[in-house]
Amino acid sequence: MSASGKAGMARAAMAAVEPLVEMLLEMGVTSPEAESLLRSVFVHRAREWLARLDHEAAAPSDARIALVTGIHRNFVRHLLAEPPRIAKARQQKGSPAARLLNAWYSDPRYLDADGKPLELAEKGADPSFQSLVAAHLPGAAAGVLLGELKRGGQVQLLPDGRLRVRGRATRARGLTMDSAAEIGERARDLVETMRHNLRHPDAQRPFESMPAIEVEEEALPALRELVGRRMASFMARLEQELRSQAEPAGRVHQKRTVRLGLTVFATENGSEK
Repeated sequence: MSASGKAGMARAAMAAVEPLVEMLLEMGVTSPEAESLLRSVFVHRAREWLARLDHEAAAPSDARIALVTGIHRNFVRHLLAEPPRIAKARQQKGSPAARLLNAWYSDPRYLDADGKPLELAEKGADPSFQSLVAAHLPGAAAGVLLGELKRGGQVQLLPDGRLRVRGRATRARGLTMDSAAEIGERARDLVETMRHNLRHPDAQRPFESMPAIEVEEEALPALRELVGRRMASFMARLEQELRSQAEPAGRVHQKRTVRLGLTVFATENGSEK
């Protein structure tokens, strides 16, 4: 593929990546951490992909994986020795906000007699939030950091104007490990189905969508309720019909099985409510 073609494909992939980037930001994952994870996943997935291309051959060598991924074979060997994950060196660095919180929880000057983080004045002499930033993130803008920590729910402004640290984890609304895992699995299923249909036009998996229509924002609640009712009813009836045809009474499955799933979702471009 030419350089211009590769650039065009990369721009097209950005549309799928952008929502993932926002989710990573909500989780407090930095760009270096995400790049580390992507590199690890890239290498592991490349090994699986190469194995599928020539399933009768031995497992692809580190040199072959290095050739298609552009990563040195010594580093490929290192990445394949463990499951895909963020490199420890990247995890240790973390974001500036995370490093500041770690200092707040560990620097003796900012701990009380019980070893708990002190409530700090925003500005002033040590100990204060301003002095904490100056000591552990010299050159960083204390006001910007404070705003980010408040947004993430990690710092609380008390009535007397002092700051109380609430925790080290970002408080992303509705985002949990389980919900993040579901997002990843659903996104993977959708992309895999679309890729399959492009590669196998004679064995298409069902994939349909209606053209987007313009609606008044005030009508959204009623339309969401309508779509929700129709989808629930449709899914229940279809599941019952599929089960009745796939599992006839008294039949004992002896052959290889395939998991068949169906996901229906609605899109709303321009609405964050």
